[in-house]
Amino acid sequence: MKYKNQSEVVEAVQWFQEGDHDEVIKLLITPEGTVTEDSIIYSAWESSIGDGIVTLVYAIETPEGLTPVTPGDYIITRANGEMSPCGPDIFEQSYKPV
Repeated sequence: MKYKNQSEVVEAVQWFQEGDHDEVIKLLITPEGTVTEDSIIYSAWESSIGDGIVTLVYAIETPEGLTPVTPGDYIITRANGEMSPCGPDIFEQSYKPV
C-alpha cells in the first residue's frame, strides 16, 4: 500500500510474522556468530532456539546492514528501492495512506 509523509510517497507493509514480507529473513544469533537460514549449519543451531544460547531474529537488509524487525513494524520501501523497518507508533504519526 502507498503512504506519504511531508516529503515522499513510499510503499509500506505491516509485518507480523514470517511470510508477511518476502525480504524479511530469519537469523540465528549464536555463540559462534550470526547464522542465516541458507547456511548449512542453520539446522544444527535451530533446535537450540529459546534455550538462552541461541536467539531467533527477523531482519531486513537496509543501507546500514541487517536491521531487526519486530511484529507490528512497517517495512518501508522508498522510490529508490531502499527498505527500512519502522515502529508502528512512529509510522502512523508520520505517514498517511495515499
